[in-house]
Amino acid sequence: MTTRALLSFAGMQLVWFACVFGAVRGLSWFGPMVVSVGLLIHVRNQPAAARAKEGLVLVLGALLGFIVDTALLRARVITMHGAAVSPPWLVALWLNLTAATASGASLGSLSRRPILGALLGALAAPLSYDGGARLGAIGLERSRAGALVTIGVVWSLAIPTLFWIRRRFGTSRGNEGGAELGPGSGHAI
Repeated sequence: MTTRALLSFAGMQLVWFACVFGAVRGLSWFGPMVVSVGLLIHVRNQPAAARAKEGLVLVLGALLGFIVDTALLRARVITMHGAAVSPPWLVALWLNLTAATASGASLGSLSRRPILGALLGALAAPLSYDGGARLGAIGLERSRAGALVTIGVVWSLAIPTLFWIRRRFGTSRGNEGGAELGPGSGHAI
């Protein structure tokens, strides 16, 4: 794993904690603020010609996340006091995840391995939601196991969908559609 990918992975963990702990502490703006700083660096370090496309990929990833988490809320798989739709701190996590799918970022290499990406979604997402539930940021339906299985199934489709978005709407420079970052460029958080 490259230094950039390691920094991207560490950044993803930092952002998760910022978003979750912000939500738990009533500072729901904190996580999105941290994500915004990381995304500004991420987009700024894209080649100038790729910035608009990377911005579009990020917006589409956030929209996918808003739809997924709103559907999970509406189906009562996850619960959040007073939330009928996915809150900004949860959407910010999707923005962060979408940035991590860029070429050279922590999840970028999975774009060529869709089954591995689906498996990662099926296993890692339930752990993430369960961690958020244990810390008090979200609730899970009465059948915790049922909620986690549902989340795993949904995310086994969501991760490959993020890579499809990147291939379809991102820049294509021999990297499965992800925006290519040259040596010394920034990283996705």
